[in-house]
Formats: sequence, structure tokens, C-alpha cells
Amino acid sequence: MNLLLRVKGASGEEILRGLLAAEAVLERAGITASRQAAEGMFALEGWDISGFPDDGQPTEKEDKAAQIWMEAQLAALEACCAGWSAEKRPAAADLELPTDPEAQLADRAIALAKLRALTEAEDGNGEFMDSAAGTLAWSVAAALDEFLARDLVSDVTVAFTTLALAGFHPDEPIEPKRKAVLDAIEALEKAIEKPTAQ
Repeated sequence: MNLLLRVKGASGEEILRGLLAAEAVLERAGITASRQAAEGMFALEGWDISGFPDDGQPTEKEDKAAQIWMEAQLAALEACCAGWSAEKRPAAADLELPTDPEAQLADRAIALAKLRALTEAEDGNGEFMDSAAGTLAWSVAAALDEFLARDLVSDVTVAFTTLALAGFHPDEPIEPKRKAVLDAIEALEKAIEKPTAQ
């Protein structure tokens, strides 16, 4: 089952423990429960965002599916953060179905390699932003502090967008733009090599 779990400050081993706990909850509920549960949660959140209108209330099936998803999130949090102090433990786990499993579930080494390959292959003739670079960068930055991760991923995606859209500025050389992306990727890699404060 492909699931994505983010818990601030968690190690890879702790994330895996949380994923296994979430998967166990979803598997007990049925083979298709992960997609159904995520869709139920989406319906419930949409109803919340729109102010709980009478005509937008989730169906009984969606509500039950959302409850299963919330149980899976709680199980993931409990398993991932077992033994953590109360002040370190977050209030919730971010559990989701990946929209691009190949990129989002790639381990750091693979995500970095794909990110560099994508950068080297980019010819600058794009007409719009490609989200693959950002998705891969988030895979690399998953265990970093939220604010540091956001800044580093932003640096990668802004530089990559400038490279991808270089064709709109044909008088400017493309290679400095490619180097800016590779520099941003290197900064991201260096940040993940540093031990994080737990």
C-alpha cells in the first residue's frame, strides 16, 4: 500500500513504524479502504471548510471512511512517536495518499539523483511550471524542520522554474540558470546530511 507520512522530527525508522501501523488499520477495514478512507476524509474536510452547510454534509459511507482514515492517522502517530516526550510529540501526523508515488515515495538518494537528472535534461523550452522538481525536493526534505524545508524546497523550485522557462529569455545564457538549480539541490543535500535537533 502506498502511503506518505510526515511527522516533524521523526527518523526514517519511526516513519516506517508509523506507516505500518496506519496500513494495518486500513487493511483491517478492507482492501480498497485507503482510497475510500482518503476520499471520505476529503469530503469531511470540504464540508468543514465550507462551514458545515446542510446540503454538503458527507454521506454516511464517506463519514465512516473518514473515521477509518482518522484512526489510521492516530495509529501512525502513536507508533511513530512511541517513547517521545510530551513536548516533542506533535499533535497530529500528516498521512496522505501520494499523488505522484514514484517521486513522493523515493528515498533521498533516489530523489536527489532524479532531481539532478531532471535538471541536466531540462532544455529551457518549457511553457509552464513542471511540479516534478518540487515533489522530488519535498521527498528529500521530508525530515527537516518545516521552515527550513520550505525555504530549501522553494529555492530549488524557483531556480528550476527559471531554468525550465529560460526559452522566454533567449538572450540570457541557460547554463548559469542550470547551475543555480544544482547549487540549490546541493544546499538541500547538505542540510539533510546535518543531524537535526531531536
